[in-house]
Amino acid sequence: MKVNPPKIFTLDLSPTDNPYEIPLTLLGGADATNKTSVEEPLAAWTIGGTAVTVRNLLKFDLSSIPANSIILSADLHMSSDTIPLNGDLVHANYGTDNSFVVQQVATAWDPATVTWFNQPAGLRANQVVVPNTTQPFLNLDINVANLVAAMVNNNQNYGFKLTLQSEVEYTSRIFCSSYYSVASRHPRLVVKYEVH
Repeated sequence: MKVNPPKIFTLDLSPTDNPYEIPLTLLGGADATNKTSVEEPLAAWTIGGTAVTVRNLLKFDLSSIPANSIILSADLHMSSDTIPLNGDLVHANYGTDNSFVVQQVATAWDPATVTWFNQPAGLRANQVVVPNTTQPFLNLDINVANLVAAMVNNNQNYGFKLTLQSEVEYTSRIFCSSYYSVASRHPRLVVKYEVH
């Protein structure tokens, strides 16, 4: 009897104008979420003296991956915005501790109605901590294999939540969003998986 080797597939996702990409924004106690921003900032800053805090939700369509697949790798690629429209308008990365966490979103959410005030929680299990950087710009390749495996195996793909670990003023990590003019700088998720 011949046993066929497992088949390995690659899913490469980098959608343009992804509606499931939300920079949740609190400006002076009011929701100021711009759902088609060209940037995906993680920030604690001020605008005209008013405090602003930004977190991000980011979801990709994983429905083509069979539920019993083995996730071999999953990499989330994020590009720094070299012409930032937030923060100090010069550096994408700023602050004494601009580390951030990437978490699996805990519950379903609707891009049409989500705001700062009804944002879903992130799960601590399998979260990835991206360390602080002193570089003004730094493109990232984040290993999110355990997060994607949990999404696929539990049929609970509610996306990723990105949050600064220290939301104190004058801290930022500013990335290009799927609405950015250069497609090669859009957020990208590359998943390799095995089907038996």
